[in-house]
Amino acid sequence: MKIKGVFITVFVILVILIAALAVFILTFDANRYKGALIEKLEASMDKDVRIDSISVNILAGFGVEAKGIAIKDRGKPWTDYLLEAKSLNASVEIFPLLKKDIRIQRLRIPGLIINTGSGTNFRCALDLKMSILINSMSQEDMLKTLSAKGNMKVDNAVLENVNVLNAALDKLNMLPDLVQKLKDNLPEKYSKLLDQNNTVFKPMDADFEIRDARIYFDKLLVESDAFYLAGKGSIGMDQALDIGAYLSIPQDLSEAFIKVVPELGYLTDKKGLITMPLQITGSAPNISIAPDLNYVIQRLLVSKGQELLDKLFKRK
Repeated sequence: MKIKGVFITVFVILVILIAALAVFILTFDANRYKGALIEKLEASMDKDVRIDSISVNILAGFGVEAKGIAIKDRGKPWTDYLLEAKSLNASVEIFPLLKKDIRIQRLRIPGLIINTGSGTNFRCALDLKMSILINSMSQEDMLKTLSAKGNMKVDNAVLENVNVLNAALDKLNMLPDLVQKLKDNLPEKYSKLLDQNNTVFKPMDADFEIRDARIYFDKLLVESDAFYLAGKGSIGMDQALDIGAYLSIPQDLSEAFIKVVPELGYLTDKKGLITMPLQITGSAPNISIAPDLNYVIQRLLVSKGQELLDKLFKRK
């Protein structure tokens, strides 16, 4: 009887604990802790953070929803934000939390806006799946000790008021007025790609890793109607970028470009695509997209030298 009584007592205690946990979750008001969360985030990032509301939902797993999110540099008005999102939805696995391992089944930001400076915004819908580990919960060390691995999907991505292809071609200063020549002489089908004010991207899918307060991408493929960008690099929590990439122009567009500016033919790869290495550096809002001019000059010199040799041997 004593053993049975122990089991009954344990069972009753478990039921009470489960009931207490259920009541806690059902009555939990996340907004009561919003101020502490904002304070921790601001101290970790040295930025001003705004969150209008936070709520918890257990009907479809342990979910958190935040609305009215914005981040800005200290001392600047909220109209000059660095990042803004109307809402954020996260679905978190409960048991890994006991080990300080945060496993996010899904984090969805349907309308993310990043201010890249000079009247330029990057807009997208972001969908993340990742596992996060934080070794220290102190404000100063939280971002430094955070590590994570996951997958990122980006949809409806638009870079406003910047034509990335124009920006890259404009830097080829050894070919004066290159973009204008292309605009003036290309068929309308292709010239309109250079006339666009914005850069519209196709859906992206990439794995990433976070360590040492930086986000690392080993294989990042960015694609639009006018170019492919394949690269690797990192983005710091301080918004500093260091990305090396190859920009390639689709074959039909490359052929159209070369008909107008034959010198671009010296930059083609084996498949006939105009290709050039780029370095994307700087910190938002001052980001630089620059082709590797040493590579371009070397290709031009090698191609010109080959032309001279071909003409020399033809004469003989």
